Amino acid sequence: MSSWFCPEVLLVLSGVGLILADSFIPEGKKGWIPGAALLFSFVILVFTLGQSGQPMPSSWQNLFLTDGLSSVFKPFFVLCLLGVTVISVRTPMGNEERVRAEWIALPFFPTAGLCLLVSAHDFLAIFVALELVAISLYLLAAFHRTRAASLEAGMKLLVMGGLSTGFLVMGIAWLYAAAGSTEFSKILVEQAGRPATLPLLFAIGLILTGLAFKVAAVPFHAWAPDVYEGAPTSTTAFLAVASKAAGFVLLVRIFGFGAFALDSVAVFYRPVLLTLGIATVTLGTLAALPQRNLKRYLAYSGIAHAGYMLLALGTLGEAGMGTVVGYLWAYLLSTFPVLIFIQEMERIHGSADIRHLEGLGQKDRGVALGLTLCFLSMAGLPPLLGFSAKLSVFATLWSAGEMPGLVVGVVMAVVGLGFYLVPVRAMYWEREADAVPAQRFPSFLVWILLFAGLAQLVLGLQPRPLVRLVERSLAPATTAVSSEN
Repeated sequence: MSSWFCPEVLLVLSGVGLILADSFIPEGKKGWIPGAALLFSFVILVFTLGQSGQPMPSSWQNLFLTDGLSSVFKPFFVLCLLGVTVISVRTPMGNEERVRAEWIALPFFPTAGLCLLVSAHDFLAIFVALELVAISLYLLAAFHRTRAASLEAGMKLLVMGGLSTGFLVMGIAWLYAAAGSTEFSKILVEQAGRPATLPLLFAIGLILTGLAFKVAAVPFHAWAPDVYEGAPTSTTAFLAVASKAAGFVLLVRIFGFGAFALDSVAVFYRPVLLTLGIATVTLGTLAALPQRNLKRYLAYSGIAHAGYMLLALGTLGEAGMGTVVGYLWAYLLSTFPVLIFIQEMERIHGSADIRHLEGLGQKDRGVALGLTLCFLSMAGLPPLLGFSAKLSVFATLWSAGEMPGLVVGVVMAVVGLGFYLVPVRAMYWEREADAVPAQRFPSFLVWILLFAGLAQLVLGLQPRPLVRLVERSLAPATTAVSSEN
């Protein structure tokens, strides 16, 4: 098989193919395009799972590599694409129905960028892959040009994305001046055994700042609630799960295995990461308490979860890196189904207000049960997977002797129950006459929510499959193939 037959190429070809098909097929005969997009997403997911661990083309070997981390997260991002495609297909376009094919095809391009991103081992490759992701997301956030909220979300994402890119580019420039290279392995070899210089530490600080914007870490989080609320739900899902996961995978790769996996760097940046984690989990948890819009609610919830992952990452050990990997999969299983539900809620009610959940436990028990399991998993209640994920964070902090982070994390986990139980209470203990929808939710949503809830229950009781996934993510790189066909 040709070495160029890889998920990144298939994703780009699928996106281009959908756009070309829309351009050449007459009006009235384009009804199959959404189904084709779903089929492409599913086929690429199966292909990615089957080809997981295969080396990248040899001409890419100086920029990209295949290792355990990339083989675990490429299927993660393609699974996100499948979920985003489901939401995109179900999104009412109104006056913009004529551009539905572009709307459905665009997510294939940032997914290709994310797959490249998790394989990158050169900062120049990271920059190019990030821009492919960022430009696509700017378009998706502002796609509904007739809605002021969508345009505002696109503008805010553009401004904050441009600012984070500026920090990243400045950091790369300083890094090249300080270390003489942008390739991870060369920087690691060059700096090993040497004390960290001030230019190198400054470069790392700039790069960390740029990535902190991507994961919505405090104090670089302010864009997230407004963008999540104003953007179309499919874009919100991509930002909340796929983009955030990519930021953490980059942090794991850079500080755990790559250019900055140095004791001289860890002395300075371990307390920085832990402080970021403490601030992020505290603000995210407290700011989520008064929220009544589910999108803003998930934005602050995502900020709090980012704080827990930063605390684990801040230990800068193999256990911390593995904890982040497992946490991201738990976050995917609990958050993405809720976002698919939000899309259906907006179709029925026109908004994502929590009050529309009132009485759902009596009207649509399957949907209510699935949502309850997702919210309780986010809260970290046993025996769900979210409990195992948070317990892993606390165990990592305990082993590393990071008591301040451990205490804050435990306290915020308890406080977080105050807002994760709000939607559960609305579904089962509150009922307004006009809150229960006359229209039932579609059956596919019931199955998605119940499957996600069951998966979190099973993995919470028997986490061995996720443990094996984490162990695989720590596997070394595969050597690139020597020839191309």
